Amino acid sequence: MTNSFLRSVFGDLHSDREIAAEFGAPAFTKRMLRFEAAWTRALAAEGLVSSEDAAVSLRAIESFDQYDFAEGSLSDGVPVPALVRALRSGLEEGPSKAIHTGATSQDVVDTAMALTLVRVTELLRKHLEDLVRALDGVSRQFGAHPLMARTRMQAALPATAELRINAWQQAVEEQLKRSDDALAEIAVAQVGGPIGLREAPDGKGAAIAERVSRELGLELTGVWHTDRSGPVSFGHWLTLVCGIMGKIGQDIALMAQQGISEIELSGGGGSSAMPHKQNPISAEAMVTLARYVAVQQGALAQAMVHEQERSGAAWALEWMTLPAMAEATGAALRHGVTVVNRIERVGVEE
Repeated sequence: MTNSFLRSVFGDLHSDREIAAEFGAPAFTKRMLRFEAAWTRALAAEGLVSSEDAAVSLRAIESFDQYDFAEGSLSDGVPVPALVRALRSGLEEGPSKAIHTGATSQDVVDTAMALTLVRVTELLRKHLEDLVRALDGVSRQFGAHPLMARTRMQAALPATAELRINAWQQAVEEQLKRSDDALAEIAVAQVGGPIGLREAPDGKGAAIAERVSRELGLELTGVWHTDRSGPVSFGHWLTLVCGIMGKIGQDIALMAQQGISEIELSGGGGSSAMPHKQNPISAEAMVTLARYVAVQQGALAQAMVHEQERSGAAWALEWMTLPAMAEATGAALRHGVTVVNRIERVGVEE
């Protein structure tokens, strides 16, 4: 997550290295380069640059291995101008024109982010599938055990462990289904040009947009420079997934309390002052991460308020919140799979 204290002091407790890497400079730059390569090929296909110039440009793009654009972003607000300058460095006018001409920084960043979130969705889906399988195994093994149903944290009516386990599993399965809708919202290329008219260069913007989106495996809709519904909707799905992890974690932590003892877990965390304790660390982390992501969704929603044809301020909120939300959700799911696989008993054995 974008918090050096958490990562350096608490390690992977609230972090997910695999998802964090997808937002790292090397991975994100490669996706920006994919956009630039697709753009160059589209320019050549539409006859706006020669095939010879495009070939030179593509060699420059494909051999590019510079990933540090921090100084450029500090100066320009985004890494794209520095990236384009670096790609064009040393090229003659023809090949230089074959790079980025008619595109804008937002096209590159938004499309690279869309590609990133597509990959993140794949990783989160795998975690969800693993969790469904783990819960199914727990239900089959312990579902028939007696368990007191509780409403408003008070004993309600006798039931079996299957009641609670299946409620967890149903919620997880529902979010696995919803991942298709979340993906459809975000797997969209951004091609709008300088002010969102999608006409540059030379009135062939629509044809270029179609070629670029098809090459990248993304859908093409209207220009969404100022309509941030897709990223905010994706964040909403992350909030739902993480919220369910928080519910499961909260239930497990309550079930593990001495005096209730409705669940038994292997492992667990120790106490520096009370060696007799076995703290449900993974379950607690799931609750923390769920609450964190819910708070970030409120910040992400502020990105909807773009002024005029582009906002640097609102846009930047997405970069600060979405990667952290995705990583937190990955960490919560990882903890969920871990804690469910550590269940040794649910309910009361007869």
